[in-house]
Amino acid sequence: MRRAEVEPLWDIVEEHFDEAEFLWGVWRQSLIAPDYTLDDVAEGPEERLFAHLEALVVNGPRVADELLLPGLRQGEPARVSVAALALLLGPQRDAALAAVVDVLRARPALRAPLVLALACADMDSLRPRLRDLLADHDVGVVAATAEVLAFHHEPLGDALGLLLAAGDAAARATALRAVVHEPDPGRFVRAVHAGLHELDPTVLDAAIDAGVRLGLAPAWARARERVHDPDGAAAMVLLALRGEAGDLDTLTRALTDRKRRLAALWALGFRGTPEVVDAALDWLEDPAAGPLAGEVFSAATGIDLDAAHMSLPRDEDQALDHHPEDDLPRPNPMPVLQWWTRHRDRFVDGQRYLAGAPRSPDALLAALRSGPMRRRPGHLLDLALDLPPASRPRLQPGAPTAHQRRALDGWARAMGLSLRSTAG
Repeated sequence: MRRAEVEPLWDIVEEHFDEAEFLWGVWRQSLIAPDYTLDDVAEGPEERLFAHLEALVVNGPRVADELLLPGLRQGEPARVSVAALALLLGPQRDAALAAVVDVLRARPALRAPLVLALACADMDSLRPRLRDLLADHDVGVVAATAEVLAFHHEPLGDALGLLLAAGDAAARATALRAVVHEPDPGRFVRAVHAGLHELDPTVLDAAIDAGVRLGLAPAWARARERVHDPDGAAAMVLLALRGEAGDLDTLTRALTDRKRRLAALWALGFRGTPEVVDAALDWLEDPAAGPLAGEVFSAATGIDLDAAHMSLPRDEDQALDHHPEDDLPRPNPMPVLQWWTRHRDRFVDGQRYLAGAPRSPDALLAALRSGPMRRRPGHLLDLALDLPPASRPRLQPGAPTAHQRRALDGWARAMGLSLRSTAG
């Protein structure tokens, strides 16, 4: 009997589907977790997730027709992502993409999980078809396609102008973040300037991000205004990375504002100077801010609080709304302060440090390879602000780890950095 005619073992296949749905959420969380590294993700949730996806693919077309396609159209977000990715990993990729596009048209609410799946699929086979979709009559399909292509740093061409003028705020934000991937981003400076006056915070933050990457002074000025908003965390990170004295004073003062304190600690942790550590350690005993203050200390010094026995037992109560910072260790204030008092003289005022070493491209590469997943987007932004566009790494921290490693190795070779794997 031919393989295609073999009846799938449905209870086993459905178990693979359920496990993949569960692991999709675990994998997505691991990509932004403070207690996972790239190797941890690759050898843990990602390996298990893709094993279950492969099992869905190899069980043949009946599984696609009777299990994956229905899940694609009416499942929960994680199930939709898994169904879409399993279909896109299968042999009928044109038909799979057509099914995904049909759902994008009919169910705009499922755009986010479908975009995530498309972003994780094989771009070499999908790229031509995705580029064709940029001319689609449905602006929602164009916006979703643009999001996938921008995820892979692909230019959008004529579709970018369409999306910059779209009525939907999410589409405009996607377009603004994609400006930097265009061969001639200067053509869109006027649109970026317009975005700096948007009231929608998502569009405004995208315009600020695009503007600072393009070196536009008004974008930096708008970021300085934005840091005073309770939701101005992204602007805080930008100003911390730039590191002008007045901006750092503003961020340090924000530590006294309960509504902005956690965001300010997160941002200052990317500065890495001993003065920033001094300011952060004042908040070690604060129940909410203590873990973030400990993270500032660890980011600069390279000290693992748990391994160094500088942490307190974790709170076992799990909040319903889980955030990455909930997985940070709780610092034990006394040993942390004692260590810093003994070693403070090793750190030169004004010098930025990363994991105990002076900040450098090599140190940033090591952090991207083997540092906490939670901090990697900040390191990428640091490089983007420091390097000309052609020298920036084309790394997407939300991509499967194999894609990320290829991007890191390519960037390291181009920059003449060490390809030796870094432990830690």
